[in-house]
Amino acid sequence: MSDTPPEDLKVFDKRHWVNPEARAEDGKDEADLRRIPSYVGKLEEQMAQNDAKLKEYIAAYKEKMAENDQFRARLEKDIDRRVETKLAEFFRNLMPGLNHLEMAIGSARQTKDVDRLIEGVAMIKSGFSRIFGEYGLTEIDCLGKPFNPAQAEAMQMADVDEKEKDNTVMAIAQAGYMMGDVLIQPAKVIVGRHKG
Repeated sequence: MSDTPPEDLKVFDKRHWVNPEARAEDGKDEADLRRIPSYVGKLEEQMAQNDAKLKEYIAAYKEKMAENDQFRARLEKDIDRRVETKLAEFFRNLMPGLNHLEMAIGSARQTKDVDRLIEGVAMIKSGFSRIFGEYGLTEIDCLGKPFNPAQAEAMQMADVDEKEKDNTVMAIAQAGYMMGDVLIQPAKVIVGRHKG
């Protein structure tokens, strides 16, 4: 048996898109030949509707993004304005201390009275401490306590005789400050070291 079909066997494909000339000979007009099957037409219509919806969604998304950008810009301006207002309030509160320092310098030049100068400067420091306290700034209390490198810097080591005072803050060279849990300035301290 051979794989070649017999010569007298002929196949006719009557589908209109396969052989449009034969269809035209059957009396069908050109418009009928271009007719799309109804299922394909429904799919094309659905695709057009989906494209329109997609364009609507994209336009709505772009509009929302523009609104978000405008809101973000307004929020940043509002935050900047609030920070500026708080800074102005802070500096306004510092001005009396600065004025008192100027008066203390002027008074010291005229009178040469060191005791009054020390008293005036101590009052000014007290005023600054009060203002800083109103803003949440607190002085680090580390004198006589174990050295904490997260809050203080060891400037010098001092020999101590008692073992309990080993690694203890013996003196504060410069005060340290915290604002809540945030370290603003570490304390500069002298730490005890046992000579064991």
